[in-house]
Amino acid sequence: MLGRRLISTISHQPYPFSRIEEYAENGEALEVQLDGLDRARIDELKTGVLNRFSAFIPFEKGKASCSLGEGDTPLLEADPSLKKDTGIENLWIKDETRNPTGSFKDRGSLLCLWMAEEMGESVLATVSTGNMGHSTAAYAARSGKRAIVFVPEFAPMEKIMPMAFYGGRVYRVQAPSYAEMKDRALQTASQCGIRLVTGNGPIRCEGYKFLSFELYEQFQGQIPDYIALPVSACGHVRGIFKGFRELMEAGFISRLPKMVVVQAAQNAPIVQAIKSESGEILPFPVKPTVAEAITSTNPPGGSEIVEKTKTYHWLAETATEAEIIDAHRKLARGGFFVEPSSATVLPALRKLSANGQIPRDARVVIVLTGSGMKDLSLLSQSARDIHTIGLEELEKVLTKNE
Repeated sequence: MLGRRLISTISHQPYPFSRIEEYAENGEALEVQLDGLDRARIDELKTGVLNRFSAFIPFEKGKASCSLGEGDTPLLEADPSLKKDTGIENLWIKDETRNPTGSFKDRGSLLCLWMAEEMGESVLATVSTGNMGHSTAAYAARSGKRAIVFVPEFAPMEKIMPMAFYGGRVYRVQAPSYAEMKDRALQTASQCGIRLVTGNGPIRCEGYKFLSFELYEQFQGQIPDYIALPVSACGHVRGIFKGFRELMEAGFISRLPKMVVVQAAQNAPIVQAIKSESGEILPFPVKPTVAEAITSTNPPGGSEIVEKTKTYHWLAETATEAEIIDAHRKLARGGFFVEPSSATVLPALRKLSANGQIPRDARVVIVLTGSGMKDLSLLSQSARDIHTIGLEELEKVLTKNE
């Protein structure tokens, strides 16, 4: 196994790999640094992305018994309607809803489980709007550990109920905002000596980088020009980008893709900072949004994303509530049933393409982050398309719709 440590993402201060706190004392996010990546190799004969890219994992091999089958999700070419809607001719969809619990969070949950095993911890604790709590509870059940999940009051019951069904202890927390809830939970857990993992945790990001390795394989060694995804806690976007950075360090690729940071206009502290002259993350007013999965109004670690946007020329855009609802239906008409937060990428790409920031012929990948079964709030709008008929009307209906 390669040498490993944690480092702060901006000032690059080193910390022990075993550190419980997810952030440095100055508030910077932490990430795993591996030694010897220039010697890392891909075992193309093995099955499963975790096995093929085991040289990039900061843990000993042989952990497959804890897996639920995460990763190796499909990459699909978008249909003509989605290409026309975005104005992008070379559009691809990476469908992370195919993971075991229906979201990209499963990739990170497996790595967090490995960390808990190595450190001799019997509890997996997290704070979540839904997807991560769902995933954490499932992996805790898989390994015989206990799960503790803190969720905000607004989290959909479709996400909360499975957590408890897996055997997790779920606590709905009353707080002025999700950001304050997360901050207090992290502080309290640290004081209690308990590892509480959020969406920006360094070990969780190690799982997210395997999406990069899959794209590398699925495009046969070619790299997308842009990768667009909804962003809240920042861990997903930086984990994916870290995977490409490590592929470059290992000598497999010679350039990096540009990430496209997408947020709901009702809750866009990172995009607002990226577009501002100061680049400063300011707490966003608490406003309801159908994209509730990306509702961090003051994300810790957001400054790193702003810095990376400037350094690597990333793009950033928002989607209004009306645009999200419309895109949610358009994705469904294209065969993809996603939670509303995933739908933010369509209108964002349309705007960036229209103003020339993304060329029409650029290779663009959309990451669909979560299944529509996780949030059914918009489905009532489809009630008008459901009809009740008698047996005698079957022929009439079939003839009418042939």
